[in-house]
Amino acid sequence: MDARARLLTEATRQFVERGFAGTSMQQIAAACGVTKAALYYHYAGKADLLLDIVRGYLDEVAGVVARAAAGAGAGEQLRAVVAGLFALPVGSRAVMRLAMHDLRHLPEDRRAAFASQYHERFLRPLTAIVEGGMDDGTFARRDPATVVWMLLGMLYPFFSGRARDDEEQVIDDLVAVLLTGLSA
Repeated sequence: MDARARLLTEATRQFVERGFAGTSMQQIAAACGVTKAALYYHYAGKADLLLDIVRGYLDEVAGVVARAAAGAGAGEQLRAVVAGLFALPVGSRAVMRLAMHDLRHLPEDRRAAFASQYHERFLRPLTAIVEGGMDDGTFARRDPATVVWMLLGMLYPFFSGRARDDEEQVIDDLVAVLLTGLSA
């Protein structure tokens, strides 16, 4: 693994475990066996590390949605999104929680630029799956953006950084509750 990748991996691990504010550049450098100067050679600061981490995460989740959207049927596409997100490495899944809590540490212009990319590459294609299901009669007509946020809200608790033994059952239950509710 090259130095930059090693730094990103370690920074991700530490940010997930201790949060952005609870992690220092010195701790990251020490864990990688490099000097702080070497770390600063690659990254101007913690915000740059965080931005690189969440951009990598965005690449992963955008790929999940793109692969799912290529499938047949909106219900199956949504299940493929959920299953694809659960299939990401546990450390990658935990970045969702990290991003929700720590993107506020980025300068406003960089946070806004990332938010725009997140919307275009992840939220918009996911919303298009929901809208497609509404258009073809698979799903009841609802506000697609609200449905997407509900789905993400349902996923959020499962992305703590710990794997579960029953993930297939969780995927099935989560998709069933989203698509049919809790009605008997």
